[in-house]
Order: sequence, then C-alpha cells, then structure tokens
Amino acid sequence: MRRALRARLQSAYLALGAGAAALVAAEGLVRVFAPQPLRPAWDDEQDGLRVPRPGIRGRHFQPGRFDVTVSINSQRFRATREYDREPETGRLRVAVLGDSMAFGWGAGDADTYPAQLERILTRDRPVEVINAGYPGTCLGEKALWYVKGVRPYRPGVVLLTVLGDDVDGDLYWRPFSLREDGRAEPRDARGPADPGVRPARRLVALLPGYRLAAERSQLLGLVRRAATRALSRERTTALGQRPATADEARQFREEGLTLLKAEVRWLADRVREDGGRLVVVFVPFRDSIYPVEGWWPDELRWKSRAVAAALGQVCTERALPFRDLTTPLLARAARGEAPLYYEGDETHPTPTGYGAIAQEVADLLVNPEHPRSRAP
Repeated sequence: MRRALRARLQSAYLALGAGAAALVAAEGLVRVFAPQPLRPAWDDEQDGLRVPRPGIRGRHFQPGRFDVTVSINSQRFRATREYDREPETGRLRVAVLGDSMAFGWGAGDADTYPAQLERILTRDRPVEVINAGYPGTCLGEKALWYVKGVRPYRPGVVLLTVLGDDVDGDLYWRPFSLREDGRAEPRDARGPADPGVRPARRLVALLPGYRLAAERSQLLGLVRRAATRALSRERTTALGQRPATADEARQFREEGLTLLKAEVRWLADRVREDGGRLVVVFVPFRDSIYPVEGWWPDELRWKSRAVAAALGQVCTERALPFRDLTTPLLARAARGEAPLYYEGDETHPTPTGYGAIAQEVADLLVNPEHPRSRAP
C-alpha cells in the first residue's frame, strides 16, 4: 500500500516537474521570438462601469518602447497619493476625465499629461490635478464616472479629454440612450451581451499570484491577448480589425455624433450643478500628426475630424472652453521636436508628447478666451 502511494506521489511530482519545465521553456521561447506587452491587472468594475482596480502598483511594459510603473490609489485614481474629499482652501482642484491618453498609457506616474499639467499650473498658483482616466472607456462612461467616482472630490474644473474613437465606444457600450427630446439619459443596463471577457477577467484576477504573473510573464500576456480577442465581440476602429461599412459610417455620423453632443450637455449640467466648470479638449491620434497610410489611419482621421467638429459645435452652444489639439501638435511635429508619439504597433504619446498635451491644456485653462480655445 505504501509502495503504491509512493509510486503515485513520484508520478505526480514528475508530472508537476515536467509541466513546470514546459512552462519555463514556453516562457523563454515567447520572450525570444515573440516578446509580449505586459501590464498590471488593473481591470475592474463599479456599478456596471469599467474602472481601475484600486490599490495597484505594477509594471507596464511594451517591448522596445517603454517599461514604466503604474500606480492606482485606493480611490481608483492614477496617483501615488490619496486625496482629501475637500480640496485645501485656496487650492484649485482639477479632475481629468478620459481614457488611455488621460490615464497615461506608456508613461510613468510622473510623466502622464495630468501629472505634467499639475507641475505646469502650480508655477503660478496652488493646483492639484486628479487623474481620473481609464483606458478603453468611451465618452458616456467618462461622464458617468464623473458622477460615480469623481464628483465626491469636488473638483473646481473638470477637464474632459476626448479621442476620435469615443463615438465608436458609445455605439458599442451604450452607456446612454437618446430621448425623443434629444437629451441623453443613462441606461440601467449598459453594454451589449458580452458574457465572455468581463466575468472571466474578474474570476482570473482572483487567482493567487495572477497580479504578479500579469506583470512578469510574457507567456501569460500572449494567452491573455489571444483570449480577449477570441471572447470579446467589441468592434471599434482602435482595434483595426476591418474598415467601417457604409451603414456603420452612416450610424457614426447620424446617431453617434448626436449622442456625443448630448452626453457633453449631460455632463456639463452635472458639473455646473456642483459649482464646477467643464473644459473640453480633443486629443488626436498619432495618425493625425504623422504621415501614416492605409485604410485604418484614413478612417481614424475622418472620424477624428468629425468628433472634433461636433465637440466644437456643442461647446459653442454651451459656452464651454474647448481646444482641438491637432493643429498645435502638428506645429510641434513640424518643428522637428522629439517624437510626440511612439511608432509601430504602439501608437500612444511619448512622455514628450504628454508634456506637449499638458502645455496646450495649461494654456487653455489659463487663457480660456484665447482664440485657439474657441470652438470653430
């Protein structure tokens, strides 16, 4: 009996050893032949909204591009510190809403555009800037996150950062619907039926050691990316899977842009009710700043122009400070400044690019009546 038990244990140990050796070998092969990006397990939800997981500090790595640290505090903001519910007397509090470019994809904690914006603004007066961005969120999700997570911290200025794919996200996730009178209304059930990715992420994130592995194992990174693409049915331009059909382009222009303007009005009303001021900026993709050919860049460019124009219209209507950063970033690129965006598969701004965005936004906040700040 003991001999049989010993034999079974030996077989189990051998199997475990062989499995571990295979994983180590596979990890080595992936690192050598197909290096994968790594990032912290920052995905979470609150009241049906996609938001950052609290209490995260980890590694964000893109082969050949960046290797940085990302910190998310207990309040779900990208920060290395916590914030009091009330800003200090005499200190202006600015909250930045946005997705990956506000969050600072590819930048260390001190190099995101909100972090650099805070350093610029504090040269003249006491200011603190809360980074309330989160990658992949659409405009409607940003507006709802203001109410759910940002409003309690009473920012005096709410800075809405919009990208050219926000309308695609709104049409897919559907956080708002349009009423007959043209007003936006939050939906109780947000997003399409997508039973695969979001529940799977929540379960996997609970596994012991998963957070560490997510930041260190390129084999896991490969598996995670493949599983996400296989399970998710989300289709946005940012994924670059295929060109928009004629019906999708029509829906983008007729429904999507109308919804975008209604969501801006909805957010502006909530910020005004709280005694704050809404400021809107449009940040272009790399394809609008540097010459890139192909159907994907072409689609990104026409959608970006349409989104910026719609923002200009609604901001004029509501007398909201607005700036499209495309022209000033084009001017900086033409002057031969250090690259503002990464190249290749990684298309987010470099730390220099985030600094340029921060400088333009600071100018908008300081000089809201400047001609460049007015909607076209």
